[in-house]
This record gives sequence, structure tokens and C-alpha cells, in this order.
Amino acid sequence: MTIEPMCRVTLCGPLREKETIVTGLQELGCLHLIPLRTPGPLEPEDPAGRRRAQAAYRHLTEAPLQRRPWPRGRGIDLDAAIAAALANKERLRVARDRRDFLNDRISNLEVFGDFRFPPQEALREMKFWFYLLPLKDRKALEKLELPWQIVGRNTTQLYVVIVSREEPDRSVLPVQRVHTGARSLSELKAELEDIEIEIEQAEDEYAELTRSRLALGMRLAEAEDADDRKLASRMTRDEERVFALQGWAPTNRINDIRDFTERHQLAVTFEEATASDPPPTLLQNAGKYEGTGALTSFYMTPAYSSWDPSLIVFFSFCVFFSMILADSGYAAVLGLITAWFWKPMGRTLAGVRIRTMLATTVTCAFLYGVAAGSYFGIAPPEGSLLARLAFIDVKNFDTMMKASIIIGVLHISLALGISAYNNLGSGIAIAKIGWIAATVGGLVTWLGQTEIGYILIAAGLVGVFVGSSLGKSVSEPRGMLMRLADGAVGLTGVTKLFGDVLSYMRLFALGLASASLAGTFNNLSAQLAETMPGVGVLLAILVLVFGHVVNLALGIMSGVVHGLRLNFIEFFGWSFSDEGYPFKAFARRETVS
Repeated sequence: MTIEPMCRVTLCGPLREKETIVTGLQELGCLHLIPLRTPGPLEPEDPAGRRRAQAAYRHLTEAPLQRRPWPRGRGIDLDAAIAAALANKERLRVARDRRDFLNDRISNLEVFGDFRFPPQEALREMKFWFYLLPLKDRKALEKLELPWQIVGRNTTQLYVVIVSREEPDRSVLPVQRVHTGARSLSELKAELEDIEIEIEQAEDEYAELTRSRLALGMRLAEAEDADDRKLASRMTRDEERVFALQGWAPTNRINDIRDFTERHQLAVTFEEATASDPPPTLLQNAGKYEGTGALTSFYMTPAYSSWDPSLIVFFSFCVFFSMILADSGYAAVLGLITAWFWKPMGRTLAGVRIRTMLATTVTCAFLYGVAAGSYFGIAPPEGSLLARLAFIDVKNFDTMMKASIIIGVLHISLALGISAYNNLGSGIAIAKIGWIAATVGGLVTWLGQTEIGYILIAAGLVGVFVGSSLGKSVSEPRGMLMRLADGAVGLTGVTKLFGDVLSYMRLFALGLASASLAGTFNNLSAQLAETMPGVGVLLAILVLVFGHVVNLALGIMSGVVHGLRLNFIEFFGWSFSDEGYPFKAFARRETVS
């Protein structure tokens, strides 16, 4: 749970070997390049060809059925593969569009039956126009001046045919005409069968074409790597016979860089980062939860001089999500879904990280649901083992409200404490400690210990005032006034603190809403089963399944949105003041089969 220390690396070498050296640095993959000159826009070679290759690759990777890819080194005509993939994409598009058209036309024509139009000469240039007229609009036919005939009906509609040389005006009937075309129903169905076969053949071809996706992905990656090398070459400073390249590198890769420079006989210098030129931020979380940095980076990148909150954010999110979901049955469903996709997610490094975090979140939610004694909104029987394990009553307003506020105070106090530790010896640390005292004092006062609470609040606000005022110099009377003004402005944060702590009440409110909805659907289904024997059981099952699916979906959305919001808004708001920029290594792209 750290931010990787960085150093500035400057390389110098012969200009004639720049291309080789840049390629080697890309293979090394540990430098975040610093431009020593403005590179300008880079236009890739053959942009139209690149777009065709990207479209083909996207088409192949989106295939629902993926064949085993051709092994690396196999001779493949990639240009032919690209052309075949794009042709298949167009073939599928045309066939599926035609299928949709035929299905729509058949649906319109089926109510009128399977018939064939007489020859045009026999009709004397007259045409048939078909309408589905609601029974309530039957009188509209009496106003028609054109010949018409009712050729069928159902319980709600009349099947009407109007005879006219030109298409009747839209106002002749209160409904739009039905588009049937000139072909019979049997002809359309026969064509639909041919189209379905065409789609199946195209899909079989589609699956077979996916064998080329790895080779095509490698070509695209190589082309993008070449673009990166060109861009890197344009970021160097070139003199008559030498060039210089600069970048940020993690300190744990210094030995790799030294070995590289010795092999290529380059000059190299390493400099520590300074406050005037901060390096990029690389979040490093070792162990199973090394991917938790992505959760933090989703919202912001901490400044290099700050700290890495990834693990705190992740585990606090697990707690918040569990309190909002508040049901072990729902957590078990999420666990089964995670287990179902466990193996597919393990095919990539990102998938491995995601499934680990999912498993942790679901486990935490399940344990909280057991502690809350809720299984799809049903409490376990009294005296049972599950009932003895339950010690949280989510419907106890007073207890859950206090628990939510206490969690909010602890969460924000943790943010303030870490920020104070990172700013020891400054007025910021004093102000942060003052806010902790004021926050705890407010909680203690609310819980009934007014004397201790008032003392902590007063001491905390004094600390906030003093700490906020230490940022200005006092070389002149005006400086003292500015200090006092800064201290007064710092105290205005008390309203923000009060609102942020109360914001954690959403944990109680959303958890209660989830539990109440689950119970409501259970009661509704039970009432249906009791009051309507027979069909009521079927309705009860439908209500039960639909209700719990909706409630689970709402719980997931609420848990994710509000669980992240309490971290990103409330927690980050009291722990971070500056934002950094992410470390982007100059490295080769990975290709996944």
C-alpha cells in the first residue's frame, strides 16, 4: 500500500544508435518519458489500413464463439484475414437486417393469411391497401369514398382492405396502413428460411475466422509499438552526434537500467525527485490485492508526495457494500455468479485481480448478512444456529443510526489522521488533528457525554484555527491579519464536516430499504398464495422471483455507487488536497489470445 519511489533518469548516447536504444528501452518497459522537445502530432502510416485492421480485430474478438487461435509463427496472410473478417462482418449485417425486415413483414401479413395478388392487368392498375382497424373505430369505414372490404377480424380489430390506384391519404382512417409488400406469406417464409441458413453459415465462418485474432492482434500491437517508438524518438534532444532521453523510473528498476546502459555503452544519471518537478504516481499494492489501485485510480490519482489509499478504499468499500446489501442470500447469489465466471476471469491478469476483489467483497457481504440474520428477507427460526449468529438488527433505527454515524466518524478521522501524519511539523497537521478532536467531540456529545464532548469540540476548533493560520508569514502587521483571516476561513469547514458525517446515514437508510423491500415481496407472495389457490401459487412465485431480482439489482447499484461515493467524496475530501498524474511506462503492448 505504497506509492513507488521514483527517480529521474537521463540517458545520452550516439545519435546513429538512437533507434536501437529506443527499441531496447521499450523492451525494458520501465520509463515514463519526459519530452525534451515538443514532439508534435504523429500521423500513423497507412491510417486507412490501420482502421481496417482495427475493425477486423474488433469483429473477431467480439465473436460469441472463439476458436483456438493459430499458434505464433504460423504463416498467415493477414491482409487476406482482414479482408475476410470485414467481408464476414458485412455479410452478417446484411443477412441479419434482411431477417429483421422479413420477420416484420411476415408479422404484418400473417393476420391477412397466405394469398397471392392477381396480375396487375386484371386489377386495371388498382392496388390493395391493408389496415388493422380497432373495432371502436368501425364507423370510420362508413365515411370512406374508396372501395373497401372487411376480410377478417379478431376480438379487438377488423382486417380491412381498401382498393385504390394511389396510396390513400393518411387521414382516411385513424390508423396507419400495414406494410405487406407484393409477395405472398409463403414466399416470405421461404426466403426467411434461406436467410436463417445464410446467417448460420456466416456464423460458422465467423467462428473459424477467429483463429486469426492472435496474429492480427500482434500485428496491431507491433504497429502501435512502432508509433510509440517514433513518438519517443521525437521527444529526445538531438545534437550533432549525440542524443539525450529523459524519463521517470521506479527506484527498484535502477539496476535494470544500469545493466542496459552498460550493454549499450551509454551515459546515464539518476536524480531524486524534487517538489518543483513531481514525478508520476505508480501505485504498488503487493500480494493478492495488488489490483486495488484500479479502484482508486478510477476516481483520481494521488499526488506523488501523498499516500496510497487503495487498500483502505477497497476494504471500506467492502464494509459499505455489505451494509447496503444487508442480506446473505443476495450475497450467496453474487458468490455463485462469481464462481461461475471464476475460470474465464482467470485468463487475464486484470481478470485475476477483479475476481479476487469480487470474492472478498461477496464474502464480506455474506458474513454481514449472517450477522444481520437475513436470508432473502427471511429471518432464521428462533433458537437455531443461524439465529444465534445474528446480532445485528437492521430495522433497529436507533442502533443502526448510531452505528452509521460512528462508522462515518471513524472513516473521516482515519483520513484526517493519515493526512496529519503525512504533514507532520506543519500547520496542516495541527489543523487535521483539531478536526479529529472536533469530530470525536461531536460524536461523544451526541452519545450523551456532553462535558467531554464540549471540551473536545472547543480544543479541536482551536487547533483548526491555529493550524489554518500558520500558513502566512508575520513579517508585517498585514501578515498577522492574513493569518487570522485564514484561521477564520478554516473554521468554516465545520459545516462540511457535519454534512459529511451525516452522509454516512445512507448506510443505514439503504440497508433498511433493501431489507424492507425483501420482506414486502415475501409477504406479498405469501398473501397471493393464500388468497388465490392454484394460480395464486404461480403468481406468488413470479412475484417472489421478480421482486428479489429487482431488489438485488437495486442493492448492487446502491452498494457500488454509494460505497464508492463515501470513499471518493467524503474520505478523499479530508485526506487529499492535491491530485497527481499516473505513471505510463514506455513499453510494448500485451496481446491476449
